[in-house]
Amino acid sequence: MTQRASIRPASEADVEECVALAVLAAPEVAGNDWRKALLRDVRDPAHHLVVAELDGALVGYGRARLFEPEPDAPADTAPRGFYLIGVFVAPGRRHGGVGAALTQARLDWVAERSDHAWFFANARNTASIELHRRFGFEEVTRRFSFPGLVFAGGEGILFGLELACEGTTRSL
Repeated sequence: MTQRASIRPASEADVEECVALAVLAAPEVAGNDWRKALLRDVRDPAHHLVVAELDGALVGYGRARLFEPEPDAPADTAPRGFYLIGVFVAPGRRHGGVGAALTQARLDWVAERSDHAWFFANARNTASIELHRRFGFEEVTRRFSFPGLVFAGGEGILFGLELACEGTTRSL
């Protein structure tokens, strides 16, 4: 029998385990930079960090946040809104529904704050794109910028989702 992961909001006590996972996901980013970002996700009410636990171990995390473009941002800057900005599940724990559960938890958080959710991905990240498409995200554009974001070796895609009442979703 497959055991389901427990999904919950992260606390500061979870940050070091999340940093270890984040470094697996993106080793080009320093652990201290991940630590700062993940602590901000826990402390800032416009950010959200959820974790997945299985058999007493943290096996994944998901991030969401409010993005507000600067007043002088380029015209192609992604729109203001709540973004799902990262989900990672430890190797060996994938394909068991953990990523979907983390995504649902983040969408539930966004739905308490907005009628729309956003997400972007490198076009080569087909696993993430397919995960989010299962929730109804649809491509909006491939011509956008997001501060500090570079799609190394690929092209970025911005996706949107209109959140409906009573826990259902429909595409933008």
